[in-house]
Amino acid sequence: MHDASAPSFPDSTQIGAVEVVPSGPLSGSCRAPSSKSLTNRLLLIAALAEGTSHLTDVLSSDDTAVMIAALRRLGCGVVDVGGGAVEVQGANGNLSVPDGVIYAGLSGTTLRWLSAAALLVRGTVVLDGAPPLRRRPMTALIRALETLGARVEADGGRPPLRITSRGLRGGQVRVDAAASSQFVTSLLLVGPYGDSDLEIQVDNLGAEGYVRLTLEAMARWGARVGRSATGEYKVAALDRYKARDEAIEYDASAACHLFALAMATGGSVTVLNAVETSQPDAGLTAVFAEMGGALAPSKRGGVTVTGPAEMSGVDIDVASMPDQVPTLAALGALARGTTRLRNASIARGHETDRVAAIARELRKLGASVEEERDTLTVHGGRPLVGTVLDTYDDHRMAMALSSVAAVVPGVVIREPGCVKKTYPAYWRDAAALGLRLLPFAL
Repeated sequence: MHDASAPSFPDSTQIGAVEVVPSGPLSGSCRAPSSKSLTNRLLLIAALAEGTSHLTDVLSSDDTAVMIAALRRLGCGVVDVGGGAVEVQGANGNLSVPDGVIYAGLSGTTLRWLSAAALLVRGTVVLDGAPPLRRRPMTALIRALETLGARVEADGGRPPLRITSRGLRGGQVRVDAAASSQFVTSLLLVGPYGDSDLEIQVDNLGAEGYVRLTLEAMARWGARVGRSATGEYKVAALDRYKARDEAIEYDASAACHLFALAMATGGSVTVLNAVETSQPDAGLTAVFAEMGGALAPSKRGGVTVTGPAEMSGVDIDVASMPDQVPTLAALGALARGTTRLRNASIARGHETDRVAAIARELRKLGASVEEERDTLTVHGGRPLVGTVLDTYDDHRMAMALSSVAAVVPGVVIREPGCVKKTYPAYWRDAAALGLRLLPFAL
């Protein structure tokens, strides 16, 4: 059995392309990285809290690095104390006016959550990011910020954003979450620091599980949020975050990509630090079971997924786990029968239009794919051929395509280093599970 504890593949950020050589069933065990979603949530909560907090098992990635840098610019003390731990000196909700532009890179959580945090800055905050981030929708959140008293200047509803505020006054606000649940999370996270209670009315919330993840974190840190029968959230202004120490759990979204390698190759992969979690993507293991995989707790801890000799297609609603649209589509191309992913349109507003991108790349391989606005249908069973695949500077695309490449000879994946956004060690871990990877010169 392979052990993904030792590096066996060079730094992917230094490689323009990688050839994936099928090497049979992939088996072994490894630890998934810490959760990006929880790391950035807790960094912001700790930065707003009163007192000094200690976070351990903090994810080191591009997304978390830009969040830490931004919080420092807003006057919060974030100190890396080594070993995946940081000490955060909370500002008790009193954020400083930053000098210059806050750069969010490709991080949607950083951009959107700090847009709401700008309400707590008595002055002007300018937020910007890399070109793909500038394409991500923000209009619904901008309207909510303006309702709460901010003046927002934007480029057609997209970054760069110039947000001027005199503080969060509280009161009622309505937000359309059709484009992203992150809009709701951003308002919830800053709600405890309003002059009065914040009442958030939400329309078109698909990925409710991510909002639940936010509410659970807020409650642990001392905030109080009620929910009415009509779905309105009410954040109490007087119950603010108190410093605490917390270890950050594994990233269920990242673990799905490791499990997908087992599903694609008929292997068996154990994620040693997989624990019971509220992260929505943890539900993908149930879909793997529907496709023919076997799930079991590991004797060494964590969860083991064993892939079948042949996968079966599935018909599922992916609104609760839109990040996994590329993963399921890629597996669908290898499966017997048809895989239909419904309510997938939210994935069009991620790092790239993931519905269009994965359809385009699977067709290059010879797969039969039908793309509609809200649905992606992959007809499995067709012979696939090797080709050069593009990642669109999107970490999920790169990791999803690796599962097809693990089975189809002759596949080359461009720009594999984009995984550093959330899982810098992905290719090293995949190689340690038995996947043969060769640097490729285009």
